Amino acid sequence: MNIKESDLYKKDISKLKTDISSQIEKSLALLTSDMNHPSLHNKNIKCKRADNLFSIRVNKQYRIMYFKYEEYLELYRLLDHDKYDRLVKGC
Repeated sequence: MNIKESDLYKKDISKLKTDISSQIEKSLALLTSDMNHPSLHNKNIKCKRADNLFSIRVNKQYRIMYFKYEEYLELYRLLDHDKYDRLVKGC
């Protein structure tokens, strides 16, 4: 499945203070090969504004939020767990 990156996701990547690119690549490889892999902790986010919003774990500190479409996945945000929890709570 093809992966696209949103502008917000690219901005989140550029703001990272630590290099987790290898962990991100590993998580995205798993996502494209087996979306239900247990280490991804893939979650469907219950949101009033979007029913196709999901998230996966990168590591203990970060999660990637993404939209799932028929033809591709769009990486939406890369957030630490605190920001992720606040954003999901307000969804």
